[in-house]
Amino acid sequence: MGCNSQKQSKSEKHQEKGNEKQNLPSIHEVTQTKPKEISKEFTKEKQNLNSQPQAQQKVAELFELENQQIYRNKKFQSDYFILEEKASMQSNEGKLFIVEHKVTGQKRIAKIIKNVLTDNQLLEYIQYIQSIKKLDHPNIIKLFDVYNDEHHIYLVKEYCEGGNLIQRLQNEESNLNKTHIAFTIQQMLSAVYFIHAQNLVHKNIQTKNIFMAEKQTYLSKISGHEEIFYNYQDLNTEISYRAPETFTERYKWKASADIWSIGVVLYELLLGVHPFKEKHKNLTFQNIKENKLKNDAEYKQLEQEAKSLLISMLNQNESARPSAKECLQHSFFKTIHQSSLKVTGALLRAKNFQRKNELKMILLNLMVEYLLPKEERDRLANSFNKMDTDFDGRISKKELIKLYQENLSDDNIKKREVEGIFKKLDLNEDSYLGFNEFLIATCDKKNLLSEENLRIFFNKLDKDSNRQISANELKVYFVKTKLTDAEWLELMKLGDSNQEQNNKLSFDELKEVLKESE
Repeated sequence: MGCNSQKQSKSEKHQEKGNEKQNLPSIHEVTQTKPKEISKEFTKEKQNLNSQPQAQQKVAELFELENQQIYRNKKFQSDYFILEEKASMQSNEGKLFIVEHKVTGQKRIAKIIKNVLTDNQLLEYIQYIQSIKKLDHPNIIKLFDVYNDEHHIYLVKEYCEGGNLIQRLQNEESNLNKTHIAFTIQQMLSAVYFIHAQNLVHKNIQTKNIFMAEKQTYLSKISGHEEIFYNYQDLNTEISYRAPETFTERYKWKASADIWSIGVVLYELLLGVHPFKEKHKNLTFQNIKENKLKNDAEYKQLEQEAKSLLISMLNQNESARPSAKECLQHSFFKTIHQSSLKVTGALLRAKNFQRKNELKMILLNLMVEYLLPKEERDRLANSFNKMDTDFDGRISKKELIKLYQENLSDDNIKKREVEGIFKKLDLNEDSYLGFNEFLIATCDKKNLLSEENLRIFFNKLDKDSNRQISANELKVYFVKTKLTDAEWLELMKLGDSNQEQNNKLSFDELKEVLKESE
């Protein structure tokens, strides 16, 4: 596949820059205006971003995840080592590998797919991938990077050591208990609720696309929403999770089809057998069309709550199926006991969080993206899920006030105080706290901002290795930015020391901008 690479020494890793351009279409021509060299004349303009509402709004838009660049206009091999092939995770559409980022050392999964798209299809697909980057949810597998060359497309995703749901079921000594099943389905419905709220449909929910964060935990994450073949080709060889209406000619996918698919997964978890699948596709198809369930006798013995939820989700009439939100309100989930997980530490870190200035927030956002340890991300995902009491993938002011009162034993906490905390954390100013904003505010800054991490981060941003970070080097991490060159320079000035005043960041200036005094 032309993707093997020999592991280099640690010092060589940090020198690897990988700026080589691709011959196939430059996605930057479509997704982003190429950064222009910023004239020094702009340094004469004494603007204050904080006093300009329009500029502040433009900065806030940088924290919309779909505006943060995911396409890398260089070779996959310039950023990643391939560690091993995951033979147990093979798929018909491509191969999966465990990879390691050459700069950060983070382990991830790379799916390498044959590039069979036309140039126009490729551009359209990259734009689609850019749009789904906004799926910022603790139960959705994070997509980090996308690359392409003449022969392959490379999708680099979050690595879940617990394997997928099929592997978990095979490894369990006994069937999952009802609480674990309810917890898993609740997390999947929360993820789909969030996806549907973005006017997107998953279209590819099945047990092999549901992953466990770790072997010993039940934090579940859904993947498969970035599948290329479900957008351009009808190569779906797995029909057993598809709703009956999706087989009709020219069917336009709807949210209700995802509900059916989760219903199939729920049936499989409860009874240990797929409700429709047979050895031959035509028999599977017939079972789906007729709603002919396997293990019908055992199904009838299920508790009423489980049976009621299954009946509603596997309804042949798509318009009669409940929404994800309605499913989450079903009595089946009432049996889930409140987690004993403490969120006091996260709440205190959020309360003490220092926003400082916009440049600090932009840099912190990128550090969390690339350097936050997966173990900490998953731990905070559990905290976020506990705080998100309506399971919509966001934390509202009302939820935050209640959390402070319950966890900090402060019944008299003032609404104004919580609103002040909320204002600090709501970086994209959408009146909710998303998962990414939550991570920025509550992660362990002492570990994140260690000398080693800061050096790694600085080297990553310093593309030309001149020991300074320019506005142009920061710009490449964003698409559709509305900030003018002058406004970018004003951002960089926020980190300028009195000695230099060159609108660039040295390593010491970067450390000073990110310094925590709490």
